[in-house]
Order: sequence, then C-alpha cells, then structure tokens
Amino acid sequence: MRVLHINAGNEDGGARTYIINLMKGQKLTHTESSLLTFEDGPVAKMARENGLQVAVMPQKQRFDLSILKPLIAYINNNQIDIVHTHGPRANYIVSMIHKKINAKWAITVHSDPRIDFSGLKGKVMIKLNLHALKKSDFIFYMNPDLKSYFKKLKISESKTFEVFNAIDFSNSNPLPTRHLTFSILEVARLVEVKNHKLLLNALSKVKFNYRLTLVGDGPMMSELQKMAKSLGIDEMVDFVGFKEHTGDYYEDCDISILTSKSESLPTVYLESAYYGRPVIATNVGATSKIINDGTGWLVESENEEQLIAALNDAYLDWKSDTLNQKGLALYQESRENYSIEKLAELVDQGYKQI
Repeated sequence: MRVLHINAGNEDGGARTYIINLMKGQKLTHTESSLLTFEDGPVAKMARENGLQVAVMPQKQRFDLSILKPLIAYINNNQIDIVHTHGPRANYIVSMIHKKINAKWAITVHSDPRIDFSGLKGKVMIKLNLHALKKSDFIFYMNPDLKSYFKKLKISESKTFEVFNAIDFSNSNPLPTRHLTFSILEVARLVEVKNHKLLLNALSKVKFNYRLTLVGDGPMMSELQKMAKSLGIDEMVDFVGFKEHTGDYYEDCDISILTSKSESLPTVYLESAYYGRPVIATNVGATSKIINDGTGWLVESENEEQLIAALNDAYLDWKSDTLNQKGLALYQESRENYSIEKLAELVDQGYKQI
C-alpha cells in the first residue's frame, strides 16, 4: 500500500508532530508512506530530520491553483493508493482534484474545525474545509466530541474512524527530579482556545511559591504579559516564545499543564509522559483517556476553583516528593498505549475500510 500524506507545510504545532510520528510508525509497520507539502517549512524540515521521504510542490499563495495539474500527475504517476490530507489547506486542494486521481482520499481532523479560524478569511476557510470533509472518502478524528458534529453534517459514521496522538518512546528514559522551586510548564500557542487566562488567574490566588514557564507564541502574547503584570505574578512567569525543541523545558519542570477549552488528545500530554512529568488538564476531548487520578489531575474546563485545588494538590505532592509517582505512571500508560507503532497499526485498520 502506497500512502501520500499532504500538508500545507507551515504547521509547527501538534499536527506536524502527528504527521511525522504516524509516518515513522508506518515505516515500522511496513506501510510505504511519503510526504508532500506546499511550503518548504517546518513540516518538511522535521520529516527530513527523521529520515522520511518528502517532496515540496510550492504554491505562490494560499489559493494558488496552478499546482492542481502537477499534483494530479504526481499522485497518479507514483501509483498512490491513498492520499491522506492534514489541515484545511491540503483538504481544500485535494477536494478540487479528488475525482481525477486514482487514489482513495482520507482526511485527519486534528482539532475542532468550528473554532480553528477567526475573521472573514476564517469563515471562508471553514466553509472550504467543511466542503472537503463531506467530499472525502474517509475521515480520521482524534476528538470524540466530533462524532455528533459529523452526524449533524450528515457524514456517515461508516466513513469516520477515531485515532489518537502518539510519540516515539523508543529512546525515552524518564528521570524523576524535584526542582528547588515548584516548576510548572505549559507548551501551547498563545491563542484564546488554550485559555491561558484561566491559568494566570488561578495562579494569582495560590499561596505557594512557583515558577511558570509558557512555551509558545501567538497573538495573545502582549495581552497575557500585561495580564500577568496586573495580577502581580509577572516575576514568576516566563514567556519564552516558540521553541522548536521543548525537551529541556520538560526536564526543568515538575509538572505540565494545559487549560484548553477544546482539544483532542494533545501531543503535549505524551511529551510530558516521555519525561515522566504528570499533567494537570481540563476535561475536554479525549483527555480523560490518559489523564486521571493516577497520572495527574483532571479539572472541568473554565473551572477556576477546581484548577486552584489541583494546583494546591500538586504542590503538596511536590513538597512531599511524591509527585514523580504520577509522572512515571503517565509514562508507563502512554508508552503502552500511545506509541507510534500502535498509531500506525490503528490507521492501517482504517485504510482497509476505505
């Protein structure tokens, strides 16, 4: 089976990691897969770094349709069996040619399409993406909340298939560590859906000393910095911006956190597991499948009181040097159930249903 993954190429978040890890898993399960991007950006770079086959078919601009004919030829000449698109731009492009290619077409929906975009351009992208979802042969999704959404769109349940995020645990060796100051890490884009405001408000009301590191960039950077200052916690909060590699930040923290309003099963949970760090997370999407009383703390979305309670509990565990027990439990559970091999095997099951 020959699979061609297609992505715009400018993705630097969880979707990029998912694509690369799925392809690495498919390499182990002997599924022949390659990648094509429309920009020679972060996705192509990461693919090359991992020894994966990648081609770039540049677009002059987002809606440049001059690539349609070359893309049809590329897919058919390479005898691709399945075209697997990731992201609205790739979905839209393939929706324009899917009747002219010999391959079946699958989409992975990485997040909730209803909240991914804003503004006039965002509304256009939502409509184009929905059009693509309805036209595709098969849909993989990670957020179980999307099942009812697909039903409303009159997309048959027989063409949808739930998958999960995964990372490569082959070189992981988590080392339990207790830092001198209780250290909290959030790796997330600084956008509304990640709800950093909830975290800053909660931390302004705790009575213990801490250090919060926010890894990520986005349009809310300035607003959140001003908010931290107005709450009087700016000296305890570090905004470090986007970082290509986040391993050192996980090693330097005692616990990671994600306060999102909507998620699937984010890669950051698994990255935290890789380093043996427990997680405080909001109960959205598939989060409860991995975060529980044994591996961290689960709080209701936008519930500040529960978040403060979880932070206090985590601090007490840190103080008594028992926090690592949850981190190692998260590592064991994630390694057993969310490896790249398990993901590739599951996706291959989906391919067979197309």
